[in-house]
Amino acid sequence: IAKRGAHGFGMRVIYHNRTRLSAEVEAALGGARWVDKASLLRESDHLILVLPYSAQSHNAVGEAELALMKPTATLTNIARGGVVDDGALARALQSRRIAAAGIDVFEGEPTVHPALLDCSNVVLTPHIASASVATRLAMAQLAADNLIAALTGGEPPTPVNPEVLASRLSTSCRT
Repeated sequence: IAKRGAHGFGMRVIYHNRTRLSAEVEAALGGARWVDKASLLRESDHLILVLPYSAQSHNAVGEAELALMKPTATLTNIARGGVVDDGALARALQSRRIAAAGIDVFEGEPTVHPALLDCSNVVLTPHIASASVATRLAMAQLAADNLIAALTGGEPPTPVNPEVLASRLSTSCRT
């Protein structure tokens, strides 16, 4: 996102992650700078959420986090439903605590929080980025390739947990 979007438009990139990127990667992204979560929320003009959903990330952005954001800031959640507290987001949008939001994932999917439907400063879209014929055919082919490899004793091209596959292979070689 930093490389294709922000850097391309000459935007300064700040980010927060559990692990800081290397200095080389930060430099390649136009001088991206790691900041703590509170600084990210306070300084961002456009906050884009890209993180996995887990018990730890449930409602990672709620009332307190939205209160730290600039009133001119936008929030885009392309991560997973539940990362943002949709009720808190609706309240922040209705009170103009933040300027706008764009989301394609929802906390109670497939249901959209009813208060979000009343906000004029939010774009709600279905999570369908992969819904093209070409992409779906490629996904089906990759699944078939993985299945065939697994059933014929080959190595699946995209195993979900390669460490388990490696341990199974080394165990089977010992017996």
